[in-house]
Amino acid sequence: MNEKTMNLINKILYYVIAPILILEFILTDLHIISFTKILFIASVVVLLILCAISFFYKKQHPDYEFKANEMYTRILFAIILLECFYSAGFFKW
Repeated sequence: MNEKTMNLINKILYYVIAPILILEFILTDLHIISFTKILFIASVVVLLILCAISFFYKKQHPDYEFKANEMYTRILFAIILLECFYSAGFFKW
């Protein structure tokens, strides 16, 4: 596996899988869709496989670094944080 392939895997993980999981959680919380175990399990399995590949590649190549968009990272972090607060009941009065 080379660096080009790892960049592709990280882009899929970062820009496709993570937003799909967040969108699923938000739509489920808003009762727009019902929670489906199949979609959740499939998303988590793909997420774990890609994370494992990324982790092992990074372990073998310590100088490898995936450069992500900083603004995207901040927005993704804020959405995840808000979702965690909402799931914990923080916004329910």
